[in-house]
Amino acid sequence: MPAQLRFPQPGTPESDLTPVNDWDPSAQGQAPTPRVTVGLARPALLGLAGTTAIAAGAMLGGKTFETHLPGAWFFGMQGGWLGSFGSESAQPTIASLILVFGGLILLVRVWLQLLRHLKSNPGVPVRKIVLVAMVWAIPLIVAPPLFSRDVYSYAGQGEMVSHHIDPYEYGPGVLGTTPFSTLGDEIWSNTPSPYGPVFLTADGLLDQASGHHILVDLALLRLLELGGLALAVAATPTLARSFGRDPAHAVLLGVGSPLALTALLAGAHNDALMIGLLMAGLAVARRFGTVPGIVLCALAAGVKSPAALGVVFLGWLWAGEGASNWRRIAHTAAAGLIAAAVLELAGLVSGFGWGWVSDATAADASFTGVTPVDAVSRLVWLLARVVHLEPGLMGIRTVFAAIGLLCAAAIGVTLLRRSPGDGLQRSLGLSLLALALLGPILWAWYATWGIVVLAPLAWGRLRTAIIALIAWETFVSMATLHKIATSIFHGGPVPDLLLVTLLLAVAVVPIGRMRTRGSAAHPSPSPSPRPEVGLPLALTAS
Repeated sequence: MPAQLRFPQPGTPESDLTPVNDWDPSAQGQAPTPRVTVGLARPALLGLAGTTAIAAGAMLGGKTFETHLPGAWFFGMQGGWLGSFGSESAQPTIASLILVFGGLILLVRVWLQLLRHLKSNPGVPVRKIVLVAMVWAIPLIVAPPLFSRDVYSYAGQGEMVSHHIDPYEYGPGVLGTTPFSTLGDEIWSNTPSPYGPVFLTADGLLDQASGHHILVDLALLRLLELGGLALAVAATPTLARSFGRDPAHAVLLGVGSPLALTALLAGAHNDALMIGLLMAGLAVARRFGTVPGIVLCALAAGVKSPAALGVVFLGWLWAGEGASNWRRIAHTAAAGLIAAAVLELAGLVSGFGWGWVSDATAADASFTGVTPVDAVSRLVWLLARVVHLEPGLMGIRTVFAAIGLLCAAAIGVTLLRRSPGDGLQRSLGLSLLALALLGPILWAWYATWGIVVLAPLAWGRLRTAIIALIAWETFVSMATLHKIATSIFHGGPVPDLLLVTLLLAVAVVPIGRMRTRGSAAHPSPSPSPRPEVGLPLALTAS
């Protein structure tokens, strides 16, 4: 008989630390009955004002927030339909900083207020929260790719795939002087692709569907990532209800966060597709069985390799409650074989095999000041110079990158071994967070790997930590901090005072309270969990 499961009661201080066996599908927490009517028009419009300001400010900021090269988008660029909106300077204008960071502050404030309201008043229908997030997303969908030029590299790789050029051997620069090779960041021009065959196959198909037109291809790529977010939205309520959590709150905390909107959607990163397939795999495994869940997680790993952790954790829990370590290892190996078969098939479809495995660390060559490994490396380098030592910065970074990965691996192994008691969802989410935060490079969208996975169960201190991480990554990862600091330094006292005054005003001016009619009790644990009709009683091997 499966063990009785304990659902943490929301509102208790230790609820996020309570061991929950979240793997047994027979334990379905009772979701709160939608009895709450909330006026969502005001938060929807305030958030829309925030994202509109972000998009407008980013275009005015020129090269700081988007590529601003001729022909890079339908409007806002040199040669665009509506002309150029932004500055050609390497530093953003004070006006653009006011709009971008003022919009971010407003968006985060509205998001936090709505989160607090959903926490106190569970039961708001998920579709209403999804509608609010969609309203917020409109300007970011219409705007040029913001805060990253990676999507231009995707387009170049899709062009290569459609012409049967191996992206695991060459970078987009092999295409010659075309928009597919010149709009992306130069650092990736001659870098082979680190992405899996699932993404590259879709990438090539979209390029063919666009008629090899760069702007149409970029729009289709953004729609592909929007589809990935839609998958995550669809999976989150199923997972949240299984933990006795409010599904609307879980959707807003994960996929509806300012970080997901600005990093995944505005930047059109393929991490959105990876996360969507991963979340779909977890939800399908819970409702229909381990094997289809493994297949979907393998497809997610065929987009980006970190999703392979989903296969590992599913395999480890597949052995059932009370299984020995050897039995768990055997089931994990079986899960790995299933995933390998899926990826082999994807490699045959793409025609480029397994070359992506050796290229998976290509992005680690980047250097960002907000990556923990980089920050520690720079600190050690500066301290060494103080005592008249002259070590190479890259050599120090290599050492600390290896240490960070070893720490992430140790944390992952520990969480894997504890997952039968702590739960698959929590253990996997924390492992993905550890990999992102301790890896050689941290981009804002990497943090969403673990955040979206943890959102369906986050409460208490875990919820607070996730909110803090979202807020931090949203603000520090929007652009090169050096360029922003230089712009402020050279802006003069009057513009700088205006910048500070307006941002403080956006941060402190009251935005009103949300109105509620009706009430809903907190979700409570079911005293006798029973399986839903048509669901397997246990996801264990026969």
